[in-house]
Amino acid sequence: MLVAVDRWNQTIDVDVPDSADVVAARPWPEYPALADPLAALRAAVERPYGMPPLSDLVSASSRVAIAFDDPLKYGAKYLAVPFLVEYLQGCGVPSTNITLISAGGTHDRPPRQDFIGLYRGMYPVFLEDFVDRFWPDRFLVHDAEDALQLVDMGTSALGDVVEHNRILLDSDLLIYCGSILPLIWGGYSGTGVAVGLASARSIFSHHCMEVIGSPQSCHSDVRTNLFQQHKDAVMDRIEEFTGRKIFYVEGVPTPMGEWANFFAGHFRSLRNDAWRCADEQHVHKSRQYDVIVVGVPQYVFYGDTRNPLINLMAATTVARAWRHKPLLRAGGAMVLVTACDGHIDPNLHPSHHEALRLFATTRRAEAVEDHFERLRCEPRYLDMYRNHHAYHGWHPIGLLNESQYVLDHAGLLVFASGKPHDGLETVGATYATDFRRAWEMVLAHCGPSPRTLVLPSYFSRVPMIFDVGATRA
Repeated sequence: MLVAVDRWNQTIDVDVPDSADVVAARPWPEYPALADPLAALRAAVERPYGMPPLSDLVSASSRVAIAFDDPLKYGAKYLAVPFLVEYLQGCGVPSTNITLISAGGTHDRPPRQDFIGLYRGMYPVFLEDFVDRFWPDRFLVHDAEDALQLVDMGTSALGDVVEHNRILLDSDLLIYCGSILPLIWGGYSGTGVAVGLASARSIFSHHCMEVIGSPQSCHSDVRTNLFQQHKDAVMDRIEEFTGRKIFYVEGVPTPMGEWANFFAGHFRSLRNDAWRCADEQHVHKSRQYDVIVVGVPQYVFYGDTRNPLINLMAATTVARAWRHKPLLRAGGAMVLVTACDGHIDPNLHPSHHEALRLFATTRRAEAVEDHFERLRCEPRYLDMYRNHHAYHGWHPIGLLNESQYVLDHAGLLVFASGKPHDGLETVGATYATDFRRAWEMVLAHCGPSPRTLVLPSYFSRVPMIFDVGATRA
């Protein structure tokens, strides 16, 4: 049968066996989107979990910071942040006492225009007049290397470096607007302060191979995931050091990117209901497969998909999106239908070429970790991160650490329909001119009748998690 799958900025047809399972995110009638998201936001902040109502936490003299996930990450910031500003003003907090901060960790530090309109033409951020009310003095962009703005808060109970933005100390209340959606690290996103407002050293301490490459992190059960435990430990240490709780406002999206519900309050108190809501929206019962075919759009998380490392990260995102047992059987095959041609944007990812050269010598992510301090401190990379909107120099180490899983687990990884390039072998991929040739490789590897899953639009909608058991949805 022909299936239309994402490829760059369009879809193309691929011919797969009639027996293949084709799974795409879809609305769940039994779990509908909110009819009035703003009313749900108001209800959440007025009846939070584990904390007093927001109105009881502020006064006319309060200094309030509203942190939020950076534009890269889909979320409800476009609704929640303006709502919170208005709500706080209604509680008597002057606008001049409110500071906004984009919490991007070691992602690129976005310029003003990235906060306005549609990010990458795909989803909303803020209106221009709202940004200009605060930019630049009270609309900050976190800098993971600004020694004047980072505070050493010690170490967590699990040994993580806790070095975070001093806005956590300088404000009387910090509100964090995030989202709870499927994410490779930890099963679900959330508790964004732990990463978004951290230093590079802090992030590396829990994005190291020992944590995110651990078998205890290479799955999507948020309740048992090791990386989630590290985030919790970081949050505990921040609250111990500052003597304050952070007021979270977390949105759970539907599969189509609308809003299922909002949850507010303390991160530990809100999570059971928030995770239950997310499970209803995003967990699919599934069987295990010999082959997974994935359509790859123009952008996947950190950049465009001409970049071979971004494609490797896309493959591992799908391969780790399981509960109970792996979605892909050990030694199975993955085919990415992608426009990958080996191009790496030197202005966005200046250290990717070097990181891949280091990786090519051993094909082990652990070996690249040894170069963390040099990639972090290399003057050109540091200048591009701090002043020219590039990703931090150490960032590809994290991508390689997470991606070692798919390199170890899959027996065949094919990039189909792009162009041949030197980076293919480095990231453990084989090139196919088109999907027909890729499928011939699959049959040679897996045998004549492989159990096949096709994900035509996994990255252009809210991602899914697969509960691998005896039955499938």
